[in-house]
Amino acid sequence: MQPSRYPVDWNWLSTVWRQFVTTGVLDPSLDPIVAMSWQRCALRYNPRAHADLPALSAVELEDRRNKLAHLIALVRPFMEDIHQLVENTGYIVVLLDASACVLEIIGDAAMQEHAMTLGLRPGCYWSEGHAGTNAFGLALYERCPIQVAGAEHFFAQFHSLSTSAAPMYNWDGKPIGILGMACHVSVSHMSTLGMVHATARAIEHVLQADKLFSELNMQRTQLNAIVEAISEGLIMCDREGLVLYMNTRAAQILDLKLESVVGRPLSAAVEMPPILVEAMHRHASLIDAEVSFQVKGLHIGCLMSLFPLQWQIDETKHIEGCILMLRQIDQVRRLVQHMVGNRSSFTFASIIGESGVIHQVRRQAQAAARSSVPVLIVGESGVGKGVLARAIHNESARAEGPFVTVNCRVLPRDMIVGDFLGYETDTFLSNGRRGRPGKFELAHGGTLHLEEIEALPLEMQAALLRVIETGEVMRLGGWSITHVDVRFIVTTSANLEHLVLHGDFRADLYYALSRISIRMPPLRDRPADVPLLVRDALKRICRQIGRPVEVSYEAQQLLRTYHWPGNLREMESVLERAALLTDTGVIEARHLPDAIRKRLTEPSSSPDHVPALQEAEYDAILRAARAYRGNVTRMAHALGIGRTTLWRKLKAANINLDDFKKSPLRTSRDSSLK
Repeated sequence: MQPSRYPVDWNWLSTVWRQFVTTGVLDPSLDPIVAMSWQRCALRYNPRAHADLPALSAVELEDRRNKLAHLIALVRPFMEDIHQLVENTGYIVVLLDASACVLEIIGDAAMQEHAMTLGLRPGCYWSEGHAGTNAFGLALYERCPIQVAGAEHFFAQFHSLSTSAAPMYNWDGKPIGILGMACHVSVSHMSTLGMVHATARAIEHVLQADKLFSELNMQRTQLNAIVEAISEGLIMCDREGLVLYMNTRAAQILDLKLESVVGRPLSAAVEMPPILVEAMHRHASLIDAEVSFQVKGLHIGCLMSLFPLQWQIDETKHIEGCILMLRQIDQVRRLVQHMVGNRSSFTFASIIGESGVIHQVRRQAQAAARSSVPVLIVGESGVGKGVLARAIHNESARAEGPFVTVNCRVLPRDMIVGDFLGYETDTFLSNGRRGRPGKFELAHGGTLHLEEIEALPLEMQAALLRVIETGEVMRLGGWSITHVDVRFIVTTSANLEHLVLHGDFRADLYYALSRISIRMPPLRDRPADVPLLVRDALKRICRQIGRPVEVSYEAQQLLRTYHWPGNLREMESVLERAALLTDTGVIEARHLPDAIRKRLTEPSSSPDHVPALQEAEYDAILRAARAYRGNVTRMAHALGIGRTTLWRKLKAANINLDDFKKSPLRTSRDSSLK
């Protein structure tokens, strides 16, 4: 029944119904929706019979209500409001689910009792397929609000009712239920449909708002989780500097309690650096500015970025506040140390050799690793001073800290002090220069390796001595002191004592650096280690070129007797060049440089060269091995030593007798060497 048909001629409506059920003829004045419903119902039902209304059992109804508890809880207050408006007027308010099953009925007691006799009670289905033409079923079927009054109901048993209903949908357009009202036809009113429709739309709006609120809450939860998961501190302030939000990391960095900061000015909790105050006043951005916050009398160094919060309307930008991103300076240092403080696997086992001088170097290095005092390593260029410095670091308690290497000779003289001490951040945008830490700060917690220390200028020598003695660093342009924990290892090929005598190196710095002094011997002082070093170098070279390479016996002899002025660095270069030249996988004498091959034409001995005892012993064992083709018994007899002693010396010298058992008989040149 459309509201425009009020007042209703109930007699006319009854006549139209009787005409249809008797002759099947529809009056053109009948509501089209009702007319189509009658036609559908006429194919299945006898309008004068009682409607077959299926009903749920008490247990099934309780289960259904539990599943739809959220919907019932949402709609029930609206039903109470409607009931309050129409109280004592003979109306009941009905809630049905999306299958037209009655869930709740409240309202006039007499009307509820009358409805019960007609089957309008909780658990009964009132779809068109069960109850014929009625407002509840039609609202679900036609997906629109509708009112069915009196004889508009298909079944005669419901002609005493007037029903009004509106469907309810969730945010994705699926029906969730029906809100309806019922009364005796004598009190039917056209405003009932509008009331039901408006209430149903209000319920849908609440559902939509709940959905949006749930999504916003989920997004906020996810955003909070993301902000809390980042390693940087985040602070959001409004235009007045009031803290709107602060994550846990920011509170940890600044040693603050969240509840005591949020809602208050940031300046009330910390003493802000001038560069930040000026940037916030000018609504400017800052990227990775190194600043210091004073909190509870302590200075907290941070790397800070500042981003203004702004939105734009009609090409006009409005600043609403700012976001501060903080990184603790120690965290930044650890990251930089990880990047520049190269880690290596060098250990004392990386110091190849079995000679007595190398054993002494290892013992001194082990003692240095157990302490934290500065270490001075002296030796010619290319002897492996850097490898020894790294091995001392890796075997010490600072192995997990950074290992920073600085060559004092390559640093520009006019910038060397700043490179070591670092620069403080200048005032805001004064010259565009940003502060940065120096080498002392980068090596904090680890080792600073200074190569060619003799090239350090005298003014920097004084600064280095102060850091060694006090562990304090003040950056250029700075006003605060930074404490550093650095272990110093210095290497040089110069005679520092001679430089001290001539005033080119500070005596007090020399004494501070040489508390542990290690001399790395050149290769010419350890000829017995040459075969071991050659074998170790070839392993690395073979991995680089991707194929195996060996050294012939003749080439081994030349390499062993060469005096190696360039030491290990020269040996690596010679072997790498020879390995690339050979096509057979065997390095021959012809693959070696001329300076080494000259040994073939030179006399075996010279009045200018007196071999060391260890070298002479090594040479005697090799001669015996060649002469007797690796026969241990004959070799021991010729050398005048026991077999056990010979085996021990062979192992120490890393001589493999299988190489001699396969070698040809002695040449005339070998005989001449006897």
